[in-house]
Amino acid sequence: ARGDAEATARTREGGDAGDARFSFRRHEACVRTTLRARCGEGLEEARVDDAFAARANAKRGVTTTTEAWSSRRLRRVRSTYVDGGEKAQIYNCAVYPACEACDAPVFGVDLICVGVGAARKILIGVDLQPMSRDRDYNDAYVPKLLKLRDGGALSACAEALNATTPSKKFYEDATYFSRGMFFARPALANEETMARSLDVVRAYLDVWLDRLDEAEREAEAMDGACKFGLSLEDVRRCVLTEASAREAQDAHDAWQLEHDPAIAMFASWYGEEWARDFAETVLFPGARG
Repeated sequence: ARGDAEATARTREGGDAGDARFSFRRHEACVRTTLRARCGEGLEEARVDDAFAARANAKRGVTTTTEAWSSRRLRRVRSTYVDGGEKAQIYNCAVYPACEACDAPVFGVDLICVGVGAARKILIGVDLQPMSRDRDYNDAYVPKLLKLRDGGALSACAEALNATTPSKKFYEDATYFSRGMFFARPALANEETMARSLDVVRAYLDVWLDRLDEAEREAEAMDGACKFGLSLEDVRRCVLTEASAREAQDAHDAWQLEHDPAIAMFASWYGEEWARDFAETVLFPGARG
């Protein structure tokens, strides 16, 4: 029994090293562990209704699990994993910074592997999603992503994973996607794809954490300067305020609620009513305002 429990724990935290099955469990574990180590102060687990925390379709062989939490530095972290064995492996995570870090973007991960054989499709999407289209806002971090992806530390990953331009079907309105987004369509569901995509997730998460640190310092400096009537010449002016950052994050959720193709996928597995309720209350709760 103890051995079974240990095996379950290994799977939950990233998979048994001897399990060659393709999955994104290591990516899930990496994001969870890193965020809790760097941003875990004041951590509070958010209650996800039992109907949404875990849902299975035995006939289709698919199980969807979701967890959510917040901390002093993070307004909300929501992580969802779909395990359908060989037919479906999906990891989606959205990390919303506390609104006090006004100009920090949302960290988003969308890793998808669905279908079998020639019909299999793999998509790798990782981004620091902007909450403003202001040039100063984006110049604070997008050049770092472009340098990483295009000729930098991730250039080999980009080549191996078949990095490409996102489809306009979903990304036609680029309001909440940056020019530095990493988007790829790997050809094979193999160890290299798992390892290379994990490198991408780690690298983008590091950039996001650095930007979160900077945004917190900038907001604090600007707040201090305003309170004490000091000169703002040497302080980077925040593009957003705490209030407008909150509004932008909620607007992001409202946009996703109307555009995310995953909602239709969930409806095909669990029914339209469940999928819509799941999207409104768990995936994108900010859409309710």
